[in-house]
Amino acid sequence: MTRGRARGAGAITVLLWLLAAGCNRTPQFFGEVVKPARPAPELVAVNWDGKPFRLSELRGKVAIVFFGYTFCPDVCPFALAKMKKLYADLGERAADVKVVFVSVDPQRDTVAKLANYVPNFDRRFYGLRLEPAAVDGVSESFAVTVQYGQPEDGPETESFYYVDHTGSFFVIDREGQLRLTFPPNATADQMRPDIEKLLAAGSAD
Repeated sequence: MTRGRARGAGAITVLLWLLAAGCNRTPQFFGEVVKPARPAPELVAVNWDGKPFRLSELRGKVAIVFFGYTFCPDVCPFALAKMKKLYADLGERAADVKVVFVSVDPQRDTVAKLANYVPNFDRRFYGLRLEPAAVDGVSESFAVTVQYGQPEDGPETESFYYVDHTGSFFVIDREGQLRLTFPPNATADQMRPDIEKLLAAGSAD
């Protein structure tokens, strides 16, 4: 083989290697990747429309789960507003994305209260009420911290109180695997490319 042919063969080999590497490259995400990906914890609750809800039944869709409460003055309404923008930006693809807002304040967040709150952002969003006894277990399974403040008028009163809680977004792929988390300050524009990659990873059943 002449030197020119050897160089040509070498260049072709390098090109094929680069193409193969590009095809096998793992998608890059803005959100924090859960390593290793693991099955999402089960979540059983009642939706704002009174219907029973199981997170595992969303398999085949991409789900975005986050925790909060309706009396939250800032983080929670901002989170729901981001999800509304994300739906608008995704257009028809939003049908394959399920937004799941989970209340950690079941004492005040009745199903009726959630029904007056969540649909104001988008009626397609889930707004879940857990049984009080289930809050600790669900919070622990998602590594969510929840702390209840003292009522403004003192203990044993029904006055206003705050709930401190983890504001992260948990993203579950079509296979029911917990894949990504986003910090509370992530924007819809930052989340959208990651959600689109997960949507492209497979078709709904």
